[in-house]
Amino acid sequence: MKLSLKTMTAVVMMVGSLAATGCSTASAADAGAVAPEETAATAPVENTTNATTGVEKDARFFHFYAPFAPPAARFEVRGVAPSARHFWAPGYYRYNGREHVWVGGRWELRRDGLDFVGPRWVRRFGRFEYLPGRWVRRF
Repeated sequence: MKLSLKTMTAVVMMVGSLAATGCSTASAADAGAVAPEETAATAPVENTTNATTGVEKDARFFHFYAPFAPPAARFEVRGVAPSARHFWAPGYYRYNGREHVWVGGRWELRRDGLDFVGPRWVRRFGRFEYLPGRWVRRF
């Protein structure tokens, strides 16, 4: 059986396009929405208070979503601040793709001219979006 040049070209193009698309199965990292662990030291500095983050990517941020709300925040015993330059960064729940996991609060150093807004979850469009902690300039 002889194959014409047109048929052979079509077969090569189909095989090439299948190879270019790659594997269609999701990797383990993409299996669920996972909110990152963070500290006040790694939080970004922003001038506005309406920032978001997560798994879905828009022009500026990633957006992390969970299918259900986290439990109520836990009570934490703060103790005494190490110095007057420290503040209490409250604990929060992060979502690991299966469940909400508590990350305990801790004492962090203040930044001059900035206030820390802790991480939290908000309900948007029938699911829960994780808003990470961030530093906001005082006005």
